[in-house]
Amino acid sequence: MSSLWSWGRVVRRLKRLLWLSVVLKAGVGALAYGLGAEVASPVVALALLGGTGLVLLEFGLIFCWLYPLERAYRGLTASLGDYLQARLRLVWDSLAPLLSVGMGALTLSYTLSGEYRLQGAWGTLMASAMGLSALLIGLGVMRRPIPLAVRSVSVEAHLLMEAQRLGRELGVRVREILVLDGTRLRQANAFALSGGRIAVTDILLASLTEREVYAVLAHEVAHLAQRRRLVRLWLLLLGVGASTAIAAAPLWEHLPRWGLLAWLGSLALGTTVPILRLRQRHEREADAFAVSQYGKEPLANALRKIARLHQRDPNEPSDTTHPSLQTRLKAIEQIDGGRV
Repeated sequence: MSSLWSWGRVVRRLKRLLWLSVVLKAGVGALAYGLGAEVASPVVALALLGGTGLVLLEFGLIFCWLYPLERAYRGLTASLGDYLQARLRLVWDSLAPLLSVGMGALTLSYTLSGEYRLQGAWGTLMASAMGLSALLIGLGVMRRPIPLAVRSVSVEAHLLMEAQRLGRELGVRVREILVLDGTRLRQANAFALSGGRIAVTDILLASLTEREVYAVLAHEVAHLAQRRRLVRLWLLLLGVGASTAIAAAPLWEHLPRWGLLAWLGSLALGTTVPILRLRQRHEREADAFAVSQYGKEPLANALRKIARLHQRDPNEPSDTTHPSLQTRLKAIEQIDGGRV
């Protein structure tokens, strides 16, 4: 871990390990089901929750091992507990959409096939619990929680005023800007939260110029305005999935096991892929709005500084919705109509 991008390589490998763990567990479950294992849907739902807990436990142990290494190489001052909480929250953010869709699909299968009637009142109770769990997890995905501890300091008044001006241009209300404790974990970042709030880390505010902070705020204000579109798409996809399942209910008892697995897989892909594509589009639109307000240079410089602080490889994407730094900078250069 001697080179500048060593920690970035570790993060990329952890992401691959996460999806490998998920795919292996899902594959084992699908294989057991396809081979004819007679397991009730509530038991499958419990297995799904247990698998999620197992992934979190696996990565908890990995992060416990990585903590002293990252602390030494990146200068972290956070305690082990705070470090685990922050890192495992990122793992949960990746797992929660899949868990919500899986629980929702199991609920539909359990109720529309009539399986819940075989357990009487207990079956009705389990169906309600499964459906409520899917709903709550789904709402948690859409209602983004505060990712780090909030510092008891206020941002300068002119930052909030500028964010509110940007919000008026997009027809969204900016209520508050929170300052998060990013110094202990070396996180320079900003977040669009629910309820018209924006959060920025203290290390980001200390590392960027005023104009660069404005560009980052413009990007996050755009995300606030986009949230309604994202929620509408999420509800539409859930409605389509439920309607399709209800329409096909008479066929459920006659479908082979592979047919049910195919339906569940199609439901998962049909729900997550459009959301992912929309979020990728939102990132490009948010960059374009920031450029339209302050020009290309402030946003580009801010992205470069953030990448250096996070030790990211400029040619590697940071996650599924954010492209690599180089790709993003090229896209910014192609934006027309930037205002200096």
